[in-house]
Amino acid sequence: MLNEQRYINLSNDTFIKKVIAEKQPSVLLFGVSWSGNAEIMSNMMERISKEITEEIYFYKVDIEKEPSIAAFFSIHKIPTILIIKKGEVLALLKGFSPASKIRQKISEIYDLK
Repeated sequence: MLNEQRYINLSNDTFIKKVIAEKQPSVLLFGVSWSGNAEIMSNMMERISKEITEEIYFYKVDIEKEPSIAAFFSIHKIPTILIIKKGEVLALLKGFSPASKIRQKISEIYDLK
């Protein structure tokens, strides 16, 4: 089972190891610390990460601190959410998305009840 911290900052090293090499089921939120919408989305993602009990990893990516991760996925608009399963991006949500839409997409992709 996952550790207590369900929603963490993603560094380039962790990205390469966990998301790329190990192909962990991952939900990534791209944003910047000074963006109001990104901050609201980050708070929503933290709540969602605590609600979902399956082994899905939730990461926040500050594109100013980790530009190489944003460049890897060609992220230019924030906030943006990527839902990754088995190393493949299966959903991309650009701009502000309500929590219900985020939960629905995660549930569809990971076949959650």
